[in-house]
Amino acid sequence: MKMKTNAVVALLGVGMLSVPTFAQSESLKDKLDNIQISGFVDTSVFSSNVKNANGTTTRGFGLDQVELDIEFHEGNVGLRFDLNASPSAGGNVTQDGLIEQGYLTYTIPSIADEGLTFTFGKFNAPIGWELLDAPDMYQFSHALVFNYGIPTNLTGVMASAKYSILDLSIYLTNGTDVNGTQANGMKTYGGRLGVTPIEGLNVGFSYIVDKNRNNIITLGNPASTIADVDLTIDAIENLIIGAEYNETKGFQNDATVAYAGPAIKSRAYMVMAHYDFTEMFGATARYDVFDFDRALTGRSTAYTGAITASLGGGLGALLEVRSDKNSAVATDANGTPANKTVKTYAFEMTYAF
Repeated sequence: MKMKTNAVVALLGVGMLSVPTFAQSESLKDKLDNIQISGFVDTSVFSSNVKNANGTTTRGFGLDQVELDIEFHEGNVGLRFDLNASPSAGGNVTQDGLIEQGYLTYTIPSIADEGLTFTFGKFNAPIGWELLDAPDMYQFSHALVFNYGIPTNLTGVMASAKYSILDLSIYLTNGTDVNGTQANGMKTYGGRLGVTPIEGLNVGFSYIVDKNRNNIITLGNPASTIADVDLTIDAIENLIIGAEYNETKGFQNDATVAYAGPAIKSRAYMVMAHYDFTEMFGATARYDVFDFDRALTGRSTAYTGAITASLGGGLGALLEVRSDKNSAVATDANGTPANKTVKTYAFEMTYAF
């Protein structure tokens, strides 16, 4: 939930006192009224049965994510930037990690239902069913297809519009999860077409062609692609059903090594359901599969269940149990050894405003 805040007005109050004319003061006040601030804090307790090198298991408290989002809109122009940190991930804070999104928008109002909007900068990739941030999720963890089949962010330009039952986004970017100039130029492009034939049903078709090196698509192939279909059904009160099918060409577990042979092809799918029993309590079940290389035997599967609670005032909590198994002949990209069942448990609390 986003809300306007008086904190910004208070912070800039001293500067406003020095504005010489009433008209200028009102103009600045109008701009402050157009600022929206939102954010969240996500913290958890986590435990796993995976044995570390010294024989111990991973468990403990974590500050998983802290985010502050600032938006400004005036007429048909706007901007947004998301300040983001994941302290429990450790390591040094990079500029790319600190700024999850940062973009400008310009809307031509006379086109389509709500205008044609151009977005320029770094933005969340419009692909897949699951969203990135904890307040928008029904589980503590993401599905395998989210972790290994789709990009998180894109840096470039995107055009978006909605007309009747259709919504369309197309973009040209540096690469997938690449926030900077590339030696071989801007050769990544794609988009998503969403269709809502009836109320409570939406289907999205996404396709990306990526010729740049990144952490999802392998280096060395002449062209790599991602095809993704997502489905949302929320026609029944208190129930939401989600599904996703994903294929990649050129996928490689170790993206730092060039692959000179035939293109590797992966396939993945996910299905989940969430039901709110009351305004306070709900439950989620999810099943997902990722086959990292269809030419080889074996695949990774994950079963996830969660109990959710809405505690009021933007505070939410959930308890998750997850089981992962890799039936391939070697350790998969998720770090799961062959024929080893990995069980994880997490209790999470998130406050969003």
